[in-house]
Amino acid sequence: MKVDLSGKNALVTGGGRGIGRVIATQLVQNGARVTIATRTEASGSEVRDELRAMGGEVELVALDLSTREACDTAVKTAADAFGGLDIVVHNSGIFPFTPFENLADAEFDAVMRTNLYSFMWLSRAALPHIKASDNGRIVGISSLIGNHAWLAGLDAYAASKGGMNGIARNLALEFARHGATVNIIEPGLVIDDRSPRMDDATRDKIVPNIPMQRAGLPSDIANAVLFFCSPTSQFVTGQALVVDGGHMLPDMSSYAMASRL
Repeated sequence: MKVDLSGKNALVTGGGRGIGRVIATQLVQNGARVTIATRTEASGSEVRDELRAMGGEVELVALDLSTREACDTAVKTAADAFGGLDIVVHNSGIFPFTPFENLADAEFDAVMRTNLYSFMWLSRAALPHIKASDNGRIVGISSLIGNHAWLAGLDAYAASKGGMNGIARNLALEFARHGATVNIIEPGLVIDDRSPRMDDATRDKIVPNIPMQRAGLPSDIANAVLFFCSPTSQFVTGQALVVDGGHMLPDMSSYAMASRL
């Protein structure tokens, strides 16, 4: 997907690998200046250097986004680096598989702080810059699991993503007065280096139930991000875009019958 993001300054969390890496790459390729936020410098320096070699203007900030102070620092670093902030893409997250009976309060809290609270903190810190931007954009990478029961053992993750979906709709109401949009992307099964715990056998059971007959790619999610960041979507806000190859279409039995016709 090709859009013109020249002059736009973006912050991408979790930009050191997988989906976040491709999002950062596509934003740079479409003209944006990008600050990548990663948990460790090692996980982001390779991406930063690669994008700089392509001619991109890219900065890196390494921190743990599970605290408000870290989120404030990430936004300040991005705004200071390029003189403002127009786009925030919150992609970072953790998703431990833990049976509910073993889910400790500390683990639940860690997931909520990293996945949900950080979305709120980043949006809050970015608001003054979004107000100053002519077309501010907040994009959260959520999950199908935020609205659908899919895999057991992801109770905390599901709660965090459901919360992200809810707060995004309400933030959209408040940010609209500043000409800014707030939207969510709900990926289905995506094969990247963030999903190492899903073995081949499990994937092989899921993919045949996807009408498009393949798992998603990080580029599928990055293309959706570009849409939400582009002028094309300036009248679209408070929405959750499902990017799953049709996996969650409501009547799979009808699809199975139609596919045999």
